Amino acid sequence: MYKRLISLLLLAVVSFNFCGLGALAQTYVRQGVNSYSPNYDSLVPKKLEASMKNAILHIYGKEKVDVIYPQIVKIIKRAKFQRSPELYEDDLKRDSDWYKEEVIYMFYPDQFGVDETGKPATFKTLIGMLDYLKDLGVTTIYILPFADSPMGDSGFDVRDPKNVRADLGGMSEFEEFMCAARQKGFKIKADLILNHFSDQHEWFQQALKGDINKLHYFIAREDMPEYRQYKDEKLGYMVEYKEKDGTISRRRLIFPEITDNHYRKVTIKGKDYYVYHTFYPFQLDVNWENPQVLYYMLDSVAFWANMGIDIFRMDAIPYLSKEEGTSAENLPKTHYVIQLISAFLQTVAPRSVIQAEACQQPKKILPYFGAEKKVEHNIKNNLKEITRTDEVQIAYHFPYMPAIWASLVTADNSYFWKAYKNTPKIPDSAAWAMFLRVHDELTLEMVNEKTRELLYDGLAPKGAAFRKGYGISGRLASFLDKNPDRIGMAFSILLSLPGVPIIYYGDEIGMPNNYANAKKTAKIREQKQKSQGKKNNTKMLSYFDSRDINRGPIKQKVFYDAMKNTETYNHKVYKRVQKLIRVRKQYPIITRGSFTEIKTESPEVFAYVRALNDERVVVINNLSNDKIKATVVFTDDDFGKKSKDVYLKDLLTDKMIRARAQSKKLTVRLNPYDAMWLKL
Repeated sequence: MYKRLISLLLLAVVSFNFCGLGALAQTYVRQGVNSYSPNYDSLVPKKLEASMKNAILHIYGKEKVDVIYPQIVKIIKRAKFQRSPELYEDDLKRDSDWYKEEVIYMFYPDQFGVDETGKPATFKTLIGMLDYLKDLGVTTIYILPFADSPMGDSGFDVRDPKNVRADLGGMSEFEEFMCAARQKGFKIKADLILNHFSDQHEWFQQALKGDINKLHYFIAREDMPEYRQYKDEKLGYMVEYKEKDGTISRRRLIFPEITDNHYRKVTIKGKDYYVYHTFYPFQLDVNWENPQVLYYMLDSVAFWANMGIDIFRMDAIPYLSKEEGTSAENLPKTHYVIQLISAFLQTVAPRSVIQAEACQQPKKILPYFGAEKKVEHNIKNNLKEITRTDEVQIAYHFPYMPAIWASLVTADNSYFWKAYKNTPKIPDSAAWAMFLRVHDELTLEMVNEKTRELLYDGLAPKGAAFRKGYGISGRLASFLDKNPDRIGMAFSILLSLPGVPIIYYGDEIGMPNNYANAKKTAKIREQKQKSQGKKNNTKMLSYFDSRDINRGPIKQKVFYDAMKNTETYNHKVYKRVQKLIRVRKQYPIITRGSFTEIKTESPEVFAYVRALNDERVVVINNLSNDKIKATVVFTDDDFGKKSKDVYLKDLLTDKMIRARAQSKKLTVRLNPYDAMWLKL
């Protein structure tokens, strides 16, 4: 027996370079080997134990703490027992806030780098894209949903959260990809979809067959409340429900084009039930007040943490709690659920962190970071202190996206600065995630009516309306008229602002909207829902999702041609983005430095200073299509009263730039849509 175990270990070292030990550890558990079991006397750090117990108390009640916590400890023991030496080593070595250094690249696994026939990619073929990503310079790969799914919502409708879609090559190809990515130094980000499951999930299918107990794993009721739909100028389309106790539940309707309320009727054994859904009718919200849901979800988190996921993007984070008489957004119990998950993850996988996905104003996002805590971990008998927030560590800053776009559309920096001034200070270890475009719409919910109109008028003709005017679908390049200079300047903003930048696949080579993909996807969605809808009593008002124009397949050849072929538009965009990433990584002042607004003499000049220790870099972006003299005004008299020429190094071109300096003012010449990062 021991000879066989030694052979297995040698095989892992040679074949996997430790990449596959997360899965291999499970084999060891089945064979009863405890070669790297943790010290169970220090299984859970005291502060994390207290956090979990407090969360259990507030979610399930005091009487449940001594019942639920021991069950969680069992999951923790199993997870730590199955954790590989490679991951334990990372737990020990990583800085608390390692994520602040990252440049994230996101893609759909079946759409990124498809072959010449257009056949969807698999994890095996995705290995062929790693050299491209390495050359681009990104550091973390964000793979959009890849768990087993019937693909009604691009993978966000999960059928089996501990399995990989067969069309992507299944678990074996996923592990092969993970190994190859790790060998090239990439970190991995993945979705953690905890608000809802597909109606094809085994729980719901068992409920439909008569297991009413499984219906309690979802938000289900026996009566359909009275409701009315109305429009809120700030929040968009709403539904108001009159509850039995007389309270009113006012809920945002996320997809007003698809459905007119939040309930789906099902009939089981001749009796009608109404099951709640925040999103599509085939995405049914789970019941977090059922402890069985909690155990199942924590086991899934541990599984993927032991597979090597570095960042978990927690999808639809504000909606976890659904108390009657509320908006079902940002409720106190939701925060306790997140605290519980965060403490659990920090216990089983200290190297990993959570990112919040919540389309909310920053003041509402701030509580999702929670409190910053120093926690002492015992990692294989080595003590390590980790300082992190006790809910999420990273959060999307949604208002920055429309604010940046408003500044780009109008050539007026004031839109960004207004959003910046409305952004609260976050804990030192926390970070905002920054983005220009993603797979979803450019949301218009969080801007005033005037800004919403100018964005809609300026960008909707270059893309498509979404949520009846409260969002715009479309790709970055289409919005910016496929102008390499303008695209490069937009990326200059993204990659020089404080926060963790996220690049959406294809944007770095200037790919335009894909209308054919939207039509094709709508047809597929219609066919699926018509066949399943009759069986499951699903009603949808429309099958077309305009967000699909900023999705769809891009061939591997297109990416590599953009990387190598110097004569193309795509190459021009690629080289600009690549250079920006390289400079960002080369100068810690960009990732770690302070951020200060600089006053300008004209609105088309968007400028700010990054400072670290005694170093300063001034970033100047020309938002306009004109050659300009850009004058920036510092707060200190840096240059003396006498006007003089100074020469400053532009980090983006490595050239010395002549500028005119006097007192607090610095003036440089910029070409249309130019960007400079000048070292002072």
